[in-house]
Amino acid sequence: MTALRLTVPGNILLLGEYAVLEEGGLGLALAVEPRVQMEALPGADLRVEGRWPGGSGKSPLITAAVQTVSEYLHAPCTGSLRVDSTSFFSREGRKSGLGSSAAVTVALVCGLLRLAGRGSADPDAASLAVRAHRRAQGGRGSGYDVLTSFHGGTGLVRGGASPSWEPCTPPVGGGVVLFAGPAPVSTADAVQRYSSWKVRNPGPAGDFLRESNDAILSFARARSLEEALPSFGRSRRLGIELGKEIGVPAELAPPPGLDSRWCKALGAGSELGCCLLPPGGDRPSAGQGVLVSRAETGAAWEQ
Repeated sequence: MTALRLTVPGNILLLGEYAVLEEGGLGLALAVEPRVQMEALPGADLRVEGRWPGGSGKSPLITAAVQTVSEYLHAPCTGSLRVDSTSFFSREGRKSGLGSSAAVTVALVCGLLRLAGRGSADPDAASLAVRAHRRAQGGRGSGYDVLTSFHGGTGLVRGGASPSWEPCTPPVGGGVVLFAGPAPVSTADAVQRYSSWKVRNPGPAGDFLRESNDAILSFARARSLEEALPSFGRSRRLGIELGKEIGVPAELAPPPGLDSRWCKALGAGSELGCCLLPPGGDRPSAGQGVLVSRAETGAAWEQ
């Protein structure tokens, strides 16, 4: 019996940190390589194997995906799934910061649906994956990462209870370089600090959301990298100012040789930075960071 094979890319949120958590808040996200690998085989019993540091049948991601799809099908899930996300980790077992948990959840949900005879493109697959990922995180999560890995390419994500994805073609230049920031940051703690600040400061929080959305739309509509520079700078400034307000610094110095105008913190705080390269620019040196490749296709079944 030939196994069904699926691959799912990673993801990064280029613009829209914190804003994408809000109803109507925008984020601009990219699907990136590497990809999660999954094999699926029909069977009378359910067997799920997760290959990543600490992966097992008791993983919260696996449990949440199985429960979510079983509820949707009104029947127990059956079959054999093997999901491998080891390419998202270093040899020491550290995550790359490219959304491996979201990509794994997409793979699990799509695999379970396919084994249940729902075909290779169930219309509810993306929303089910968002639901399962949130379930594994205790009900939290914007969903941008799941939608980006599912759809692939570049898109505008609109946050909320039912987040949406709209493909777009902003001028992201010759690639995205990721580099390490000064220290690790707890995303859960940063989000909690943001939520508490928002409650205490509803007026400034509303101003932040409106300005962030405007900057992201301007960036997405720009016709060239240089035309997009002011919008990119506005998003960076908003992130730095908000970081100071909530006590999670988002300012970081890029490695020598990278253009600071195109550098910003990626995600909550300053744990990870990114830099957009100009078209035709030189590849980064070993000390400058890692050039990630954009993934134009999302969850893809082998034919």
